[in-house]
Amino acid sequence: MPTRYVRPFTSELVGDDGKRITELLWGDPVHVTGAVEDGFIRARARGRPLPKKGEAEPPTGWVRADDLMPANPLLELYVIDVGQGDSVLMRTPDDRWHLIDGGVAAEQQMTRKGAANFLRWKFLDDLGRDAVELETVILTHADEDHYGGLANVFTGRVPMRDPFPVRIARFFHSGIANFAAAPKTGDEVAGEVPAFPIPGQRIRRGGRFVTQLLGGKTSFRKPPRPLAPRYAAFAALVGRLEGSVARLSRDDGHLPGYAPGDGDVTIHVLGPVMETLTDGTRGLRVLGATGVTKNGHSIVLRADYGDVRVLLTGDLNDASQRLLLSYVPAADFAVDVAKACHHGAEKVELDFIAAMQARATVISSGDNESHAHPRPVLMGASARYGREAVDEKGARMPPLLYSTELARSVALCYASGVRVRPAAGGQPEQVDLGLTDVRPDVRGQDYRKLAFLPLASDLVYGLVNVRTDGVHVLCATMEEAGTDFDVKVFRAGQAP
Repeated sequence: MPTRYVRPFTSELVGDDGKRITELLWGDPVHVTGAVEDGFIRARARGRPLPKKGEAEPPTGWVRADDLMPANPLLELYVIDVGQGDSVLMRTPDDRWHLIDGGVAAEQQMTRKGAANFLRWKFLDDLGRDAVELETVILTHADEDHYGGLANVFTGRVPMRDPFPVRIARFFHSGIANFAAAPKTGDEVAGEVPAFPIPGQRIRRGGRFVTQLLGGKTSFRKPPRPLAPRYAAFAALVGRLEGSVARLSRDDGHLPGYAPGDGDVTIHVLGPVMETLTDGTRGLRVLGATGVTKNGHSIVLRADYGDVRVLLTGDLNDASQRLLLSYVPAADFAVDVAKACHHGAEKVELDFIAAMQARATVISSGDNESHAHPRPVLMGASARYGREAVDEKGARMPPLLYSTELARSVALCYASGVRVRPAAGGQPEQVDLGLTDVRPDVRGQDYRKLAFLPLASDLVYGLVNVRTDGVHVLCATMEEAGTDFDVKVFRAGQAP
């Protein structure tokens, strides 16, 4: 079954009756199953049409033949809706796939679905492959809302679904671990650095620096001292990976295989910044409390493709942003698209947001979390310091602000009936809703009458699509109906 790809910014898959089954986006794979008839070709796309009960063969629809191209030249990013956490899947034009963070574990998600579920759908259903194949997995830093879901990815196991094969070539991390005893980010030394390359960021030369950093696979198998229990379980999985394991920092310059001249896309590593003390010792600066230091030394990536720049920032905070601006020219952070730092937290350095000048900012955050992300300060700053763009028709476009949390949509209803199926044969028994109590799976919740408990009858995930050919940038989120997208397209590197 040959695969083609959507050529225009949007197309559609229609049924035999001509009605739209689903909208298709630029670069979407289309699996051709028949010949061209009246300008349309029989095909399947995005796992649609959905099979009906009892159908032996998967059903097909129709796509306009002129809307298809033989190869996919796009850089694609999928900011996955993992609730309160981060996970970004990136495809480079060489058809290699890279996962940056994995959100929290699927078992801890309200929906029992996480990043691994999306990968399973993307590779097995959408791409039609037999396994999830990742060239690179990057853990920006050792917070559970970034590494928890990677356990599902590494094992190919998610709740309520069959296991699936996963192949990972390389794993990169920031070096900072979660140790069981203080100092929990790793042993430290006191010292100072010479003059900063770029002064004026309100950082002292002297301080404390983490020197006990994890590195290759052996350091995860046999860490220098005991790790915190949950991170120890994750480290054991890293130690069993078949692919390579290495620390990544600004010292590396570029993601291996994506240096200038390696291909169409260059991926710069801008952080974390390993500092050299006056005595030659090297380490990561202690930026504050354990969480501040761990977040602040996130791996920071900038992917360049043609005129387009995309920035992935992990959980940077104001202290680490000032540190980055002390070593990296502000112009290096200027981009067309940025993933906002730390789920939209307000601890940001405005000079850093101004340096990004993002035409589109994407925030990954979740409901029912105690941090109230995204915060007004971050949203306001992203709009205030973002750049205007020019759309495909030449019209002005203000800075765009996306949020996985805001793009998510839940339809609520109440139960109209409940039936209990006997364990072995017999007829299902109807249950009186008014006499049935259930207890929500939330700590502190008591039993409630089932008749008055809201149910989620539908859920549209807040995944944010970003796709570019190096000239145009497309951003899209699914609309509430679940078949159409809200699509915005602008030209890279151009302003009104």
